[in-house]
Amino acid sequence: MTYKNSIFSSLNVTKDAQANAHDDENALADLMANPEYLRHSSSVINDALKDGFDVLQLPNGDIVTTGTKIITHTYVWDAEKAKLQKSRAPSEKPRSRKAKSKVTEDEDAE
Repeated sequence: MTYKNSIFSSLNVTKDAQANAHDDENALADLMANPEYLRHSSSVINDALKDGFDVLQLPNGDIVTTGTKIITHTYVWDAEKAKLQKSRAPSEKPRSRKAKSKVTEDEDAE
């Protein structure tokens, strides 16, 4: 087979691949060609990867993300009350005003 014929035969195989594919494969090809799906899925995937999650994109187009969140609590010994009390870890963000006012109300109720 000449070089020219081998190139054209490979192009014909690619051209006829969608016609010869199963319905599931055609559905996947249609999904991956959908610009809306690509835009939304790439956004979800990039955000998940940025947050350190593992990402799995299934053949039907579903996206599964998994990860862990590290939560640190610091406990301080209160000698007067003779018990451990939970305090905020140094890396925690300060609470919002709404959350602070609720905590203050709860403490006042005690």
